[in-house]
Amino acid sequence: MKVIIILAILIGIVAPILIYKRDRELKSLLISLLLLLGVVLLGIIGTVMRSLMPLYLLHLVALVFAYISYLVYLIKDRFYWYIYLLPFGTLLFYILLAFIGNRHISGF
Repeated sequence: MKVIIILAILIGIVAPILIYKRDRELKSLLISLLLLLGVVLLGIIGTVMRSLMPLYLLHLVALVFAYISYLVYLIKDRFYWYIYLLPFGTLLFYILLAFIGNRHISGF
């Protein structure tokens, strides 16, 4: 599993660089790398939700959708911004549950 994650990140880094060498669009390269950085950071931040496994799995599915949207942006140059809000939604739902006082969440 770790190998797949590392391979996906490496593909996500190399693909925009190769597209930049072909098209010479610096704006597209920067947007692509910032999107990948955001998806990776959301994955790292999402590990705090492991105490609620169903919500954590939903967060992982949202990250997969965000990564697929990232690949669609690289290949077809179509930006679906609302798909990137899905991981934020799961994190906000976790924070809401923490403030309500869910007994499965520790540290709040």
